[in-house]
Amino acid sequence: MRGKRPLLLILALVLALGCAAASAKRPAFLETHETDEPLMPEDPPVTRPDVLELKIRLSELGLYDGPLDEVYDKRAQEAVKEFQKGFWLEPTGVVDLATWRALGYGVKRPAQTVTEPPPEGYVTIEVDMDTLQLTVLIDGKAWKSYPVAGGRWTTLTPVGEWKIVEKGYERGGAFGSRWMALDVPWGSYGIHGTNRPWSIGSYASAGCVRMFNEDVEELFEIVSIGTPVRIRGPRPALDFSKPLVRGAVGPEIVLLQEQLRALGFDPGQCDGQFGGRTEANVRELNALFGVGLGGVATMDVYTLLGIRGRY
Repeated sequence: MRGKRPLLLILALVLALGCAAASAKRPAFLETHETDEPLMPEDPPVTRPDVLELKIRLSELGLYDGPLDEVYDKRAQEAVKEFQKGFWLEPTGVVDLATWRALGYGVKRPAQTVTEPPPEGYVTIEVDMDTLQLTVLIDGKAWKSYPVAGGRWTTLTPVGEWKIVEKGYERGGAFGSRWMALDVPWGSYGIHGTNRPWSIGSYASAGCVRMFNEDVEELFEIVSIGTPVRIRGPRPALDFSKPLVRGAVGPEIVLLQEQLRALGFDPGQCDGQFGGRTEANVRELNALFGVGLGGVATMDVYTLLGIRGRY
């Protein structure tokens, strides 16, 4: 046993360094959607998206009955102080990580109906923002579903076909215990855990997909870099008032690619990027119907695809 101790210590150090490295990898752009910065009582009051989540939770606990908005006003501050007293926290009104964690006390994830490990096979993910469910598919067959939180109506979760491009560990802040970044070209989005478990099953985030920490930890072990993630759901207002050309990115391109596919073309991944493959499809469509400007998506293309004036 004495000879094994150095080996065990080395192994523990390697694992610790590996976890630290993974945690440090978190892309800075993801922080535009979630923050670990404490929420401070100030005058004039702070306005922040997470204040709404705070007020909803305080309302559920019977401590707050004011307006449900993003302003951390005096009424909300006093409710936080009352909550902190009840959880043996210093009643400062500062909503730090310890207070967020305490606010989640008693929130339980639903019991899982599937408990066995996933079978071998090709893993893909589908996220349905209408039902707020994330489903893992193995070789195209649904294996297990998880409840999630999605983007609010002002910050919708991006519809399209994405891939996981980075993974990392967290220590339980706003990103929960794990995160997985997606390759959405016009913004910063991912799948991650949360320290606000009461938000699961609602439209609460700034566009990311939130999961219970227990669920995201399980998912983290199943998926790898490059795993496809298809998100379906409501779209933001789209602008087709101008032509689209190669190099353009945005949710309009996703719909363009989807409609091309529906008409029998093959744009590949509906990834919101007007690349060479999409350009070739548009060029073929224009040539087939004798309209348009080569590989440029004009009003003629929108009309042929049935999207003009719809969004």
